[in-house]
Amino acid sequence: MSIADIEEPEASYMPARMLNEFVYCPRLFFYEHVEGVFAHNRETIEGAIRHSRVDTGDGALPPGDSLGDNDRIHARSVMLASDRVGLIAKMDLIEVADGSVVPVDYKRGSPRIGPDGDLEVWDADKAQMAAQAIVLRDNGYRCVEAVLYYATTKQRVRIPIDDATIDWAIANLERAREVGASGTIPPPLEDSPKCPRCSLVGICLPDETRAVHVIDEARQLDAADQSGSDAVCMSAADVPETKELRKLLPARDDLRPLYLNTPGLRVGKNGQVLRIQEKERVVDEVRIGEICQVNLFGNIQITTQAV
Repeated sequence: MSIADIEEPEASYMPARMLNEFVYCPRLFFYEHVEGVFAHNRETIEGAIRHSRVDTGDGALPPGDSLGDNDRIHARSVMLASDRVGLIAKMDLIEVADGSVVPVDYKRGSPRIGPDGDLEVWDADKAQMAAQAIVLRDNGYRCVEAVLYYATTKQRVRIPIDDATIDWAIANLERAREVGASGTIPPPLEDSPKCPRCSLVGICLPDETRAVHVIDEARQLDAADQSGSDAVCMSAADVPETKELRKLLPARDDLRPLYLNTPGLRVGKNGQVLRIQEKERVVDEVRIGEICQVNLFGNIQITTQAV
């Protein structure tokens, strides 16, 4: 089904990219798909810029029953939907060859390296491409594989689209709908390496949320044990220890360049701080996370040692 035939698609159709978010992190999916919360960071901005470069097509793709074995077509910005499963997908590129269509998506990161050294796609990306394949199949196209292009390493990774992949994607789609309909936000991931790079880390507060949950649970259990007795309820000293909170700082949206144009300056690094000195006098200190670039002019010495 063409997007032009759909009335209010976002009300009933799950975007394929949201299936990606759900597999990546159900809590992130809930924030974005259910609550409509979104925030940019460097990764999301770079991804948007990269997609804007490839999102230049008119979305035209010939019907599946009109494709011949000798047709060679590249269609960009194709948007289709599936009534059967309630999915909608905007596809970066569709390559047509030998009567089959291959959806191609562009990602800014790197592929996963499998146990045997082969390149593999991340599960979240696999879910998104399986969703695109489902939409294409339900619109009459033959689709037996998808391709992810990872821009960081400039590598194309192929994804076979078999029955097991389709069933896995639909199972995740059903779970995503259940989570969305529940009205209850999922708990944050526990000590996950995904969190520091997430654009919503400053909103989600994964470690803080888990720490509060542990303390609340302990206090509720203590209150239940003490009900009907004269014992003293849990004091602050009795609160269970929680893991040390990671310092997950959201990216700043006011990054600025640092210009050094005075001869004789010396720049050193002390932890996550750049220290600018003139002889023994500290001229300025700037957090590395607050600058987007450093422009150096004149006779300026750089040292990688802490000063």
